[in-house]
Amino acid sequence: MPTTEDAADGRQDRRLDAGALRFAIVGKSRAVLYAAQWLERLGATLVGVASVEAARKLTPVPLAILIAADRVTLPTAPARAPAQADGATEIRLWEYEVGRPGVGAFASAVSGVSTVIGAADGPPGTMAAHVPEKWVGIYGASLALSLQVCRLAKRSSVPRQIDICAADILRAFAEQNSGNHAGVPYGWRRNGRTAVEHGGVFPQGFFACRDGYVAVQARSRQDWQGILAALGNPAWSQAPEFQNPFKLSEDDSRIMPLLDGELRKLDRMEILERALACGAPMSPVLTSDEARGANVFRPGFVLPSGEFSPPFVVRRNET
Repeated sequence: MPTTEDAADGRQDRRLDAGALRFAIVGKSRAVLYAAQWLERLGATLVGVASVEAARKLTPVPLAILIAADRVTLPTAPARAPAQADGATEIRLWEYEVGRPGVGAFASAVSGVSTVIGAADGPPGTMAAHVPEKWVGIYGASLALSLQVCRLAKRSSVPRQIDICAADILRAFAEQNSGNHAGVPYGWRRNGRTAVEHGGVFPQGFFACRDGYVAVQARSRQDWQGILAALGNPAWSQAPEFQNPFKLSEDDSRIMPLLDGELRKLDRMEILERALACGAPMSPVLTSDEARGANVFRPGFVLPSGEFSPPFVVRRNET
């Protein structure tokens, strides 16, 4: 977020006046509609335009032009040089792959995500309906808002074009799940709810507890120690073979039943309380209705209508 001016208490004011921002929308796709939905909820002004050329001629100039890139005719020779600070950046949203319209199921397949989703003895899976398109839309909206950072910082140039592709986003997720590109040929496999060859730290995944499931996302030795502390430092955890979460990720056959046994003794909210007290990266898996009544969100996150607000706070300036 941009720094606009120092607040009275000396802290930097990082607020964006989203209500003053104006964006053009060219074409129609799920990704563009999701991006527009987010921007509209934040108070931005959106203008639908028939073509990129027409959007460039708008007055006043929009901060960015969001384009359904695989649904419209793009300019034949896009400029590569940085745009002037007062020009409109083109944010091109690709739902599948360049020049080929598709849906999230195809993006899941071409990115490799289908390879790592699903039960160990079952067929490949795909992301839930429209999740890839939603990710593209969220990235598009976030990058559109970030252009205001350049404007407020008075930078002389901003990107002229930004391309966001569903397959690229999901490929990045798949690579994280499998380690990195070097491990892709031999590392992608399915074992159900837990991530495999995910970067070298145990545990990561969804694990059963007494009344449902909890998500665990360890990324360091400190995280692993926090998890053990939240579980009461069981006696088995003192053994040298269970101290190094990097080694445990290579072979979890001995540690998994022990961790599973400890988690099944506790319910979801008890695990959450212990995790907060110990700094452990564990969180309960809740339905939307359960989450609304569980008091797990920041104040104001659940709107009076029962809907959830954006995960960040954007305040409109009075001036």
